[in-house]
Amino acid sequence: METLRNELIRVQTTRGNEEYRMEEKDHGDLVVYDIFHQDHYLLTLAGDGSILFMNFDADEKDKEIFKLSYLNVFIEKIRAHAQ
Repeated sequence: METLRNELIRVQTTRGNEEYRMEEKDHGDLVVYDIFHQDHYLLTLAGDGSILFMNFDADEKDKEIFKLSYLNVFIEKIRAHAQ
C-alpha cells in the first residue's frame, strides 16, 4: 500500500465548518480514499465514490459526515482527481 496524496477538505456541517483529511491510497489493484476527522478514521470510499467501509464505532458527532449530502463533497473531490 502506498499513500499517494493527502488533502484537507472543509465541509459545512450543523456544527459549522469542519476540516477532514482525505488520504488517497494505492493498494495495487484498487485506489481508495480514507476519510479522517481530527485523526479519527471514519470511512473508506472507492474511486467511483462507493462506500467500502464505515467506522460505526466513531463518535456520534463524527458520524454526521455519513449523511449523503456531506459525502457528496468527498465524492466530487474524488471524481475531480480521476479526470
